[in-house]
Amino acid sequence: MKRMLAPGIVYLPLVLAGCADRVGARPPLSAELRDYLIEDVCIGTDGTTTADDPATCAHHRDIAPGAPSPYLVTDFDTTNGATYSAMTSLPVTARDGTPLVLVTKAMEGGFGAGFRFGFDPARDGYDLVDLSSADYVSFVRTSDGGCYDQLFARRAGARTLGDRAGGWVLFPRTAPSGWPQTSSINVTTYKLQLTPGRPGCRDGHSTGRTYWNRPAAYRFETGKTLFAIRSDHFANSDLAGAGNALERFYFTREYGFTRWEAWVPLARCRKDYGAASPRCDADAPDNPLRGRCNVLNATGSGGPGRDRWGGRDWVRIDCRDQTRFLALATPQHMTAAGVANGDGVDDLPAR
Repeated sequence: MKRMLAPGIVYLPLVLAGCADRVGARPPLSAELRDYLIEDVCIGTDGTTTADDPATCAHHRDIAPGAPSPYLVTDFDTTNGATYSAMTSLPVTARDGTPLVLVTKAMEGGFGAGFRFGFDPARDGYDLVDLSSADYVSFVRTSDGGCYDQLFARRAGARTLGDRAGGWVLFPRTAPSGWPQTSSINVTTYKLQLTPGRPGCRDGHSTGRTYWNRPAAYRFETGKTLFAIRSDHFANSDLAGAGNALERFYFTREYGFTRWEAWVPLARCRKDYGAASPRCDADAPDNPLRGRCNVLNATGSGGPGRDRWGGRDWVRIDCRDQTRFLALATPQHMTAAGVANGDGVDDLPAR
């Protein structure tokens, strides 16, 4: 899954993970877990929605299906004050009635209160999240400025939502407060390239390993301490592999999909970017992530941006921490033509 592209940001080449195709009755999606997947809105004393920050207001709830979002959450670079990306996590209903979550990724940068949503596939992106058709919450479709439109599935050639569900596993559908501290599963995913002619983008599959953690408190880049679920996707189940890669996701009750990170083994970073590249040294003063991803430490290394898995040193090469709240002058419907539609697969109703 190619991730968020923006000026000054390197992207992680396609990382494939996947799903175990289990048989049997599926547990219902827990209300507790749903709260971590969908952004909240604040509620005033009269019961109406306000344009306040759900991380600080007294009363808040999941945004209603079909309601416009009154805010964005963006990243923020302390070195220059710039914002590069913004996200929303909204409940939607597929054309076939399947409940989903749509994560929109606006990449135009320079966000202000006058933001108007518009989808440009060469710049922006989205993730479509299945909630009900498999034993695991999973990504089933994505778009980015590199490969554009892509599907994730649990078997080759799958097109329907039911067949794709479980394509990129995040975590089980059960209540996260009842999970063990850490769990994992070896999984296989098929990636299906929908938009033709994108350089370096093609169908493929890979077996990787997914870890997920019970909710815990994390201090994010804006100084906000929020409870979050963390999900780690290793591209290869052999964590010692020199060419491995990791995508890490954080989901909070207030904002839904809140933070994303990309990691590779240190040796791979030096091979790809050069032995002296500051990107491969988390402590380098000119490391490009120091201005926007230098606070949260969820590693066992004693510092952000480096860790050790499979007997190898790893480094973080990209990151998006979207916890900067921005109220919008006009609430926006964060969908448009081309979002989870087209290229022969129409998942959402046409706009």
